[in-house]
Amino acid sequence: MNVSRLWQNRLFARTVGAAYASAIERPAAARVFGRVLFGTDVDRIYQAMDVVAELPDGSAVLDVPCGGGITVARLVPGRRVRYVAMDISAGMLDHARRRLRPEQRDTVEFVEASIEAIPFADDEFDLCVSFNGLHCLPDPAAAIREIARCLKPGGRLVGDFATRGQVRRADAYMVLMRASGTFGPGGTLDDARRWFTEAGLTVDELECSGAITHFAVHN
Repeated sequence: MNVSRLWQNRLFARTVGAAYASAIERPAAARVFGRVLFGTDVDRIYQAMDVVAELPDGSAVLDVPCGGGITVARLVPGRRVRYVAMDISAGMLDHARRRLRPEQRDTVEFVEASIEAIPFADDEFDLCVSFNGLHCLPDPAAAIREIARCLKPGGRLVGDFATRGQVRRADAYMVLMRASGTFGPGGTLDDARRWFTEAGLTVDELECSGAITHFAVHN
């Protein structure tokens, strides 16, 4: 099944996509789900998302795939940054738009596009965030190469993804998700290190919390 085509389906976005967005937006429920299924501390994901609050004025950030827009909420009110929220799913972009606070509407750009063909120039962004997305992609390595192309020299990529080979019950869940077409092939911790290094990125952090790998790399 074509993973990208499934996520582009509006009915899928309104059902499965919306259910995911609703879960991650409720920290209490997400903590239980994360611990039981992935053996992970979900609070580490929320803390990592705060990287967008640290951006100085004049920065440019790419959030891809932005999903339901939970990371956008971490923007500091009044901060003058360029924030691009990109996703292949028009339905998820609709959900993200609805999350915007009134003062964010002139700051956030929404772009419907594939992460494997990012429609921006080389060296355009100071930061890219990619939370809970790489395991949903048909070709994570190609996505990482595209992100690296768009990062300025010294630009950072921060995020996480569900990782094979860490927690048995999570592995079983990911098999089901791949069979349904919701997840792509994903990868192991070693795969992730290879994706980053082959894209020319330097690994600053690559660490598993249960079956979730947290990463911070730079160009």
